[in-house]
Amino acid sequence: MIKISNTPLTINGMTLKNRFVMAPMGVNYAAPNGEVTEQLISYYEERAQGGVALVIVETAHIEVAGKNLCGGLGVYSDSHISGLKSLVERVHAQGANIALQLLHRGRNASDQITGLPVKLVSHVPGLCPPHGRVMTEEEIGQLVVKYGEAAQRAQQAGFDAVEIHGAHGYLINQFLSPLTNKRTDRYGASLENRMRFALEVIESVRAKVGKAYPVLFRIGTREGYPGGMTLEDVLPVIRRLADHVDALHVSAGITESSLVIPSAEYPKAWNSEDTRRIRQTVEGKIPVIAVGRYADPSLAERIIREGTADLVALGRPLLADSHYVDKFFHGRAEEIIRCIACNEGCIGRTGVGLEVRCALNPLTSREYLRPFRPASPIRKKVWVAGGGPAGMEAALRAAELGHEVTLMESSSVLGGLLNLACKPPHKEDIVGITRSYTARLSKAGVHVLLNTPVSASEVLREKPDLLFVATGSRPVRPKFCADMQLALTADAVLSERVMPASEALVLGGGMIGCETAEFLASCGTKTTILEMRNELAADLLPMQRRKLLGRLNELGVKALTGSEILSVDPDGSALIKTRFGNQKRLPPFEMLVIAVGYRPNLDLCAELNRNDISFVDIGDCRKVGKIMDAVHGAFHAVCEHLGNAWWSA
Repeated sequence: MIKISNTPLTINGMTLKNRFVMAPMGVNYAAPNGEVTEQLISYYEERAQGGVALVIVETAHIEVAGKNLCGGLGVYSDSHISGLKSLVERVHAQGANIALQLLHRGRNASDQITGLPVKLVSHVPGLCPPHGRVMTEEEIGQLVVKYGEAAQRAQQAGFDAVEIHGAHGYLINQFLSPLTNKRTDRYGASLENRMRFALEVIESVRAKVGKAYPVLFRIGTREGYPGGMTLEDVLPVIRRLADHVDALHVSAGITESSLVIPSAEYPKAWNSEDTRRIRQTVEGKIPVIAVGRYADPSLAERIIREGTADLVALGRPLLADSHYVDKFFHGRAEEIIRCIACNEGCIGRTGVGLEVRCALNPLTSREYLRPFRPASPIRKKVWVAGGGPAGMEAALRAAELGHEVTLMESSSVLGGLLNLACKPPHKEDIVGITRSYTARLSKAGVHVLLNTPVSASEVLREKPDLLFVATGSRPVRPKFCADMQLALTADAVLSERVMPASEALVLGGGMIGCETAEFLASCGTKTTILEMRNELAADLLPMQRRKLLGRLNELGVKALTGSEILSVDPDGSALIKTRFGNQKRLPPFEMLVIAVGYRPNLDLCAELNRNDISFVDIGDCRKVGKIMDAVHGAFHAVCEHLGNAWWSA
């Protein structure tokens, strides 16, 4: 069957070769003055080479005062045109069309980055910086002009289209929404007035680029915040926009909600029903682009085939795998590195002013360092002991560098702790990490041996040129409960080696403890978390933490923070000490779950060291961390010992 996602579509004279679009994402790769860099060009060039039909380049600011990233892209000066033209030429050379997204962040701009006052539609306490300044009508008119001038620069640079960003709580959205627009002049109060700025921006852009030039508009279906716009509020806006723009790019959320970059608790294609309503509303006048958790290409195919949307935009999935589209169209979907919506490398980094990376793909952000090649052309015999994420990454990259690689895993399956990390609610996508590695390891020619522990004697006998040790970590088990029958590790619970009890006390309130508590509570166990720190899940990103704590609350999980356990009696009753120094005895629990962390498994490392055998330790057996730490650490180690060390910078 022909994939409908691999059929062309035309937007106001711009013909796209397929139905996949690269969604615009601020990556913080531009120069401080807003100009493009080789890093930014190479990043987009790689995604164009990977098969998308249209690359929508990130949030290009129409003026300095609208920025919030030091490395945010600019289109506010004619000096930007030359660099943008180079970007266009490189993307076109890979067979993709390219559009530039025009943006002003309004209340979300950073005066620390820009050195300029934050421009406000209205001053809304709690949502706007207290030092921001509400714009006059004259200042609003000046911004309307700047949007048009920015679009003209994009056209001069050779972009095939522009996209006006009217979503995500940025400036245009701030005018549209009654949550942030409290004005009483011609730009506020009624819906007609609140739409005025958006329509004037579109008119300004049209005046500069002409009617035959494609103009897209990004709109949110809902803001996801009390008092914000709902789908029913947005539909009248959609009807007006459909007469003035050439395509609608349908997203959702504002900065204060979790919808803009939804994490793993959101279903796949979670915004598809709202997108369907919008497509029905425009009645076929213009194409509609869907976005929001399309890590599975077959789901994107279905959404288009069923008529929910005309195109699907990929954001984080293209950070995870730049060749997502090409692999799907050529029958290699099993090799796709599928985004798990962890947000660790992307929004988790830009949120603190760092450049975007990807937890699962160390090549993202490093495209400009090509070529990735061995430091020496000599083919080496490489062994990797351990098949968790670090071991699989090391084996894959060593093989891609042309070496003879054998990966040995002591258990019957690859994946290591990934096989447990996928067990808590909303973490199911983690199983895809091992599936992708398995397919890619096979294609790279890695010899995988399961049920095969590595020993020092074997290493001495076979003499590999390089040995990576990735034996992972083991759960910490405190001495006071070392021999206690009712005390189990989180591993034992998540692996379902034991049946959930009627009541459980989870010792440790970090990510693992909280996720284990959610797992138990979802199975019907009355669960209490005991945590020494004063807050739970302190090791999670803020938005994910809020969502997880909300779910724990809904499940009735009780939290005892600022408390430490002193002892546990055989009947399961625990003596604890609060942060105020008071001692309390808790009623008996049927199960005590130990989730106080992991420590490196150093057995093999110690054995090799005793025998004076050189090795490179990677992953948790070097330093316990998250998936991103394991993958990136292994990649760096391979670069250092087999490739170009500067590639891992």
